[in-house]
Amino acid sequence: MNLKKAANVKNIICLAVVAALGVGIIVVEKKGGKDIKPKNDSKSSVSSSSSKGETVIGEDGREKVILSAEIPELSCESIDFGENVVFADTEGNYSFMENGSSVKDIAVQDDSGAEIVFSKEDGKLVLTREDQPAAGFVYENHMIELKDGKLYIDSSPVEYKATSFSSYRLSKDYVIECTDKGKYRLKDNDGKITDECELKDSTGAKIKIKADDEGFYTEGVNDGLFYNVYRLGDDLLTTSWSNVLYINGQELVPYGYTDDYVNPDIKVDIDKVDIEAKRPPIDYGAAATANGDISALTEEMLGYVNEIRKQYDMPMVYGLDELDKASQVRADELAQDYSHTRPGGDGNAYNTVLTDEGLIWWRSGENIAKGGSNAREVFDSWISSEKHRAVILDPDMKYLSLAKSEGDGETYWELLMFNDCYVPVEGAE
Repeated sequence: MNLKKAANVKNIICLAVVAALGVGIIVVEKKGGKDIKPKNDSKSSVSSSSSKGETVIGEDGREKVILSAEIPELSCESIDFGENVVFADTEGNYSFMENGSSVKDIAVQDDSGAEIVFSKEDGKLVLTREDQPAAGFVYENHMIELKDGKLYIDSSPVEYKATSFSSYRLSKDYVIECTDKGKYRLKDNDGKITDECELKDSTGAKIKIKADDEGFYTEGVNDGLFYNVYRLGDDLLTTSWSNVLYINGQELVPYGYTDDYVNPDIKVDIDKVDIEAKRPPIDYGAAATANGDISALTEEMLGYVNEIRKQYDMPMVYGLDELDKASQVRADELAQDYSHTRPGGDGNAYNTVLTDEGLIWWRSGENIAKGGSNAREVFDSWISSEKHRAVILDPDMKYLSLAKSEGDGETYWELLMFNDCYVPVEGAE
């Protein structure tokens, strides 16, 4: 089973979608084949290593296999051995999956029929061949090697590559890096960290940039004014009221922040889940102060979701009665058209239901499912799928609602999440 193929619970069909700043991005799950496949980092797609090897006749008259190790080096973060997968994680370690589930070790057969076992000892990757230490083996004419604790396939290192937008070159002399959410550091070309620098924007105005753990701040050198919008070359830089930096509308975030990777070893112990609904604090915005009773389904799902978000040190999400109304509308719509697009032929995205219910939002997400007998079963389905899990563990979400609807003998499930666009108002409680 390919690492990128979602492992959904039996008889449940799921789709996930996230929208940021009002733009919907529909996620399509990739289908993996049975061949061994490194993941090509450059385009985040799954591709094979171009050749399984070529047989030629050597000078001694015997057949010789030219291994795929002689192809150019690629960068990959996993090796798929059919139902077993070994992959690199964000911590620089290796983990294993068998039939979509996390396991402590995996076993595969090399091209000679010998059993190769991948395991970890004291956190380090270990290979054994027929119970003896091994440095490598050949699998479907691909060379798998373990050198200095690092795994290679066809001379390509198996290592995790973050895809987050975490650094940006401000000029030929300075680079800005995001070290944590809303925290930054400036570096010059020698790698020296400095708290501020001076540049010229595209109009020629001289600006002073300050960046540290308090955020990103720009002011005019001559006028002393706060610059929250300006251009550097062709790029538009904007700074929010909380000193968060956006470049061409994309937030600078910490390394690994927006990647799909989730540690498979973290599980939700349902016996310890507190499913009591947590109310949002009053200063979270006007919508929160109007919160009344929320549905039992939402209350239950909040327990599951907040338990796993807590294990990732992510902010908890809250129930909202207005969101319950919106999610029920969408659940009823799913029974008409199982899609992230609303029925009616207008092509409206799912999140227009938020606006219809009077909710102001800047980020939203939706998971949908068909089948399943209860909220726990559907939660297990979503959390075992990479794309659906990314919605549940989106750190920018603040509210959640779960609803269901029956139609044509099927049960349709709607998980709707969003974050409002709250800005403190003078005099507000």
